[in-house]
Amino acid sequence: MITLDNINNIYNKYNNLAADADICTDRNLNALMMYAFDSNYLGFDGDKLTLTHGEGPLQALEIERIAGAEDLGSHWAIVMPSSVVFVNKRNGEVRVALAE
Repeated sequence: MITLDNINNIYNKYNNLAADADICTDRNLNALMMYAFDSNYLGFDGDKLTLTHGEGPLQALEIERIAGAEDLGSHWAIVMPSSVVFVNKRNGEVRVALAE
């Protein structure tokens, strides 16, 4: 279950990383990319992470704007500068939590 505390912890963890933090290890983007290659719900289109069940501005996320990613078991949490995007691994459903 994703709680408000989980959201705040994930958001703070990645948005407080140093500017020179390693993209693959510190920000966990390598694991997100590996998952996306085998997923029906995530993919890459040039410099964007595409969401098959996203709508409007959530159809694609610019990779350079992703602060970090966390595998939560049933979801991927993708941390952006002012929000966390959750992608359900089972059905591709997308939910957004805005930063406080």
